[in-house]
Formats: sequence, structure tokens, C-alpha cells
Amino acid sequence: MTEDKYAGLEAGFRTRIETFEAKLKQAGIHAKIVQGYRSIEEQNRLYAQGRTAPGKIVTNAPGGESWHNYGLAADYAFVKSDGSITWNGPWDVFGSIARSCGLEWGGDFKGKFKDRPHVQWRNGKTLAEMRMRACD
Repeated sequence: MTEDKYAGLEAGFRTRIETFEAKLKQAGIHAKIVQGYRSIEEQNRLYAQGRTAPGKIVTNAPGGESWHNYGLAADYAFVKSDGSITWNGPWDVFGSIARSCGLEWGGDFKGKFKDRPHVQWRNGKTLAEMRMRACD
């Protein structure tokens, strides 16, 4: 049985990424979600990577400061003809399609860390609002 990469995603975001994925497919781009919702603990483990744990830095967001923690972000990879995934692909087209679907694309992030596989939808909220909502 395969893991449901859509599990934990907010319904409005899931609808947007389904449209996004359909538009990618129409453009001849084969991509799949590799990670969506992350728990605070999982986010903290990823944040430690390259800092206090071995590995390369993969995120600048500790737990509670990532849209993944609220089911409003997803990371993608491109699918090769043999079914394996790759991080090499038409990122600019990917980003353009994401924006056309009302998603924010990590390739547009300001600063040193561009997160091209990442898309998110804030749904008009701030992270502070999401953290408060999580405490209710």
C-alpha cells in the first residue's frame, strides 16, 4: 500500500494542487507530490539537518513556522520515464503554473534559500494566526 501524500492537507489547498497537477500534466510535465503535511516534530528534525544533525540544510523553518505544519504546503519532484524521481526539470514552467493556480512558489522566495520544489497557499492567513489556531 502506498502512503497518501495528500493526507493532512487542508481541503481548499488540496483542490488547488489538484488543479495545479492537472495543468502540469497538460503542459507535459510529469511531477508528483513527495511531501505534504508535516508534524511539528518532523519539521524540527528537518530543521536540525545541517545544523545540529548530519546532512544538508533543507529548510529554514523550524516546527510551527512552516506551512507544511498546517496542511498548506507541498513539495514536488519530477518523474522520469522509468518512474524514478529527479530534482532536475523545468522549474520555471513549474513555478509559472503554480502562480497561475494561485499558489506561492518557493522558487520566488527572497533570500539565499530558493525552494523550487515547494508550493504553498496561505489562504489569507499568517503563520502567527495558524499557530494560534493550532492552540485552540
